[in-house]
Amino acid sequence: MTGAEVDLIHAAGELRGGIRELLFPRSLAVVGASDRTEAQAEILRNVLRGGIPVAGVHPSRADVLGMPCAPTAAELAFRPELALLLVGHSRVEEAFEDAAAAGVRAFVLPGLGAEAGAEGPPVVARIAARADELGVAVLGPNCMGVAVPEAASPWIGTLSPSFPRGRVATVVQSGSIGEALTALGPRVGFRCVVSSGGEAVRDAADVCAFLADDEETGAVGLFLEAVRRPAAFRAALERLAEADKPVVCLKVGRSPAGARAALTHTGAAVGSDEAFSALLRRYEAVEVDDVHDLVETLEVLGRRRRPRGLRIAAVSESGGECALLADRADEAGMPFEPLPDRLRAALQSEFPNFLDPGNPLDAWAIDAAERVYPRSLELLARSGEFDVLLAQVDLSRFRGEHEQVWNRLVVAALADACEGTDVFPAVTSVHTVDPPLELAELARDRDLALLRGAAHAVRALAAAGRRQPVRPAANDGAPIDLSDLVERPGPLPEWESSLALERYGVPFATRRRASSAEEAVAAAVELGFPVVVKLDGPPHKGREGGVIRDVAGPAAAHEAAARLAGPVLVAARATGVEACCGFVREPGYGAVLAVGPGGELAETRGLASVTLAPIDRELARRLVDSVPLLANAPAAAREELAAIVVSIGRLAADHPQVEAGDVNPILLSNDGAVAVDALLVIGETA
Repeated sequence: MTGAEVDLIHAAGELRGGIRELLFPRSLAVVGASDRTEAQAEILRNVLRGGIPVAGVHPSRADVLGMPCAPTAAELAFRPELALLLVGHSRVEEAFEDAAAAGVRAFVLPGLGAEAGAEGPPVVARIAARADELGVAVLGPNCMGVAVPEAASPWIGTLSPSFPRGRVATVVQSGSIGEALTALGPRVGFRCVVSSGGEAVRDAADVCAFLADDEETGAVGLFLEAVRRPAAFRAALERLAEADKPVVCLKVGRSPAGARAALTHTGAAVGSDEAFSALLRRYEAVEVDDVHDLVETLEVLGRRRRPRGLRIAAVSESGGECALLADRADEAGMPFEPLPDRLRAALQSEFPNFLDPGNPLDAWAIDAAERVYPRSLELLARSGEFDVLLAQVDLSRFRGEHEQVWNRLVVAALADACEGTDVFPAVTSVHTVDPPLELAELARDRDLALLRGAAHAVRALAAAGRRQPVRPAANDGAPIDLSDLVERPGPLPEWESSLALERYGVPFATRRRASSAEEAVAAAVELGFPVVVKLDGPPHKGREGGVIRDVAGPAAAHEAAARLAGPVLVAARATGVEACCGFVREPGYGAVLAVGPGGELAETRGLASVTLAPIDRELARRLVDSVPLLANAPAAAREELAAIVVSIGRLAADHPQVEAGDVNPILLSNDGAVAVDALLVIGETA
């Protein structure tokens, strides 16, 4: 395989195999096995954790820590599926070739990071090329390896005794984050922690695609610094979505997009970070900004049942904690609604001391605690009013024995109350201290989430509750012919841009094109004053004085057209809330569709909501509804805007030669939604 062919495969969306052997090998060899230091011995203890054949490669020793050794991989008593290469950068190529010649098909390469200096990158490149040539899988370089609870783990760090088994699989590009996950404590149960490092041969996309088919994986967590193959990553997300395995992603290294030259407003406001976020949203992946949120959201989504919505209730042992929880839930978009009258009556009937039962419910000192808490939880869970039920209690391993008995009672009562219902049970604690091991095991056995910190807890629950089934990309009908309009590369004049968009169903304000001042006057008289007179191009003509508004009579129309000195558009004046919808193509992601406030706000970063084109009407509604600055527009106009968004997304998907487009502003009023200006940009290769 030539270098060019390798580059082509890496750039494409191809998902590559060999991942099972990397993550869950049936036999393993440690090349460079040694116990000279405690750190080296710990690595060997990690690989000896499972019941699979394990051997070492060492030039002179017959065994290390009881592990049989041979001078070369070919001389081992069995052919290992995976080799962990624990040799320096000057010998790693030789070790790789020796193991590959012996039939090893998967490799973990922890080294070749900063310790290799300038000699490292060329060695990595040669190993990567050779691995592709041989068709073998390599994890790394510069990684921690793979940690699997209760199994052989080619992991170069210390694995905590409280690294529990569960349904959460994680892929991290930072080794230290991987170590943090393996040392979390007893709450979150892991299928595996994969530290992918430099991803020279296999990357996060390949691992995610494998996890989509792994029966023991229920949710996937990602800590990413870069997405090396966006098309492959998208394919992996699609496979995870089809398998109904939620993804929680924390991507770091984001920076404000610089002042990149952009002809369209959307191009100025949307960059690669926004494209990545759009990709995650397209497949209902949850994006978080902090490791704490990553962990809490995985604790929720890693359970066998998940929140089905945002209706939440809670029972607490403190009025102050009730208020704290309610404040944080409001901020997370998951407010506690008042209890229905019938539920209030039921609580007061059984416990008269509930003078004014609220939500969250403060049950402290209402009656005997061992009676009021379980029964209150049961009434709430069985009411049919809620998707999520919380017990707010401080599960700390540092509490006294009496309090631990109480904690066990609450956890068991919550699990019992939600048994056989669709209600998701979770215990929240205001602090971030680990619960006792036995409580974590009880929660895991009863499929109940233990969450730490009020704010992080409700953010995780809200993110999970907002997830929707992934909708297939809908692009109704055959592409509409635009060949007469999109032949020339570069920005199209507004007239031609609007004609193309009209063919896709985007409604525009009534307008006329005039080649002279006299034609402009005639058009203005026909449309009725006042009108808008503007140049038919260039982009951003408003900034250059190319738009004259409130033209009030024939003389003013003649003067405006003469001053602009070129083909002009004469348009009827329209008013309303200004919106903008456009798209820009990002390499590897396709057309990124954005909806946000229009006019001068169109290029302000962070105000628009983005997704990937094409989308259907329901997704378009959700996109429009997620823009706060459009909330005051009439509902009917926002519904029409959703239809416009679908149309623009269809055009973007049907015509890849159109590299960017804007409709700005779109005016939303009681008369509906109407576009006022437009720009399409045709790529150089069209």
